[in-house]
Amino acid sequence: MAIHCDRHGVTASCIICRHLREDRGLGYWAIKPGPDGPAQAWCEACDAVLAEDRGWTDRGDALADWKLYCARCYTDTLGRHTLRGWDSGG
Repeated sequence: MAIHCDRHGVTASCIICRHLREDRGLGYWAIKPGPDGPAQAWCEACDAVLAEDRGWTDRGDALADWKLYCARCYTDTLGRHTLRGWDSGG
């Protein structure tokens, strides 16, 4: 899905948790974009809830407070953090 960004124009959409949007220096996990969905990234705090709940639940979604980002803003934002690993999205 494409999204319009006031800064970058039309790009692919990505999904990112609020902690990565608001903070710096966090560890994060990510899913690469694919035919089944956009690129996604979430911090270690969100990942802990994901593991505890054995998948994304209402509690995890509320903590993450997901937002759509343009692909370039997503890349810029993740540049402030440290990749911990890739998730298969399965």
